[in-house]
Amino acid sequence: MGLFAKKCGYCREKIVKGKEFKEEVKVPGFIGTHLKNFCGKDHANKYKQELEEHLKKPKKSGGGCCG
Repeated sequence: MGLFAKKCGYCREKIVKGKEFKEEVKVPGFIGTHLKNFCGKDHANKYKQELEEHLKKPKKSGGGCCG
């Protein structure tokens, strides 16, 4: 029963038990780093690279009354 099967943090595919690759990565919206499961080292590196590019983008102001 795959109800609680682990999924890759990058491609969201199910990971075979015992074959997961754990990596400490930043998670948007949280402080610090957290352990995430990936199906391989290449997906962990791609996740880190995309997150880094996302965090470099300038943030748009909310457009509310104060900014």
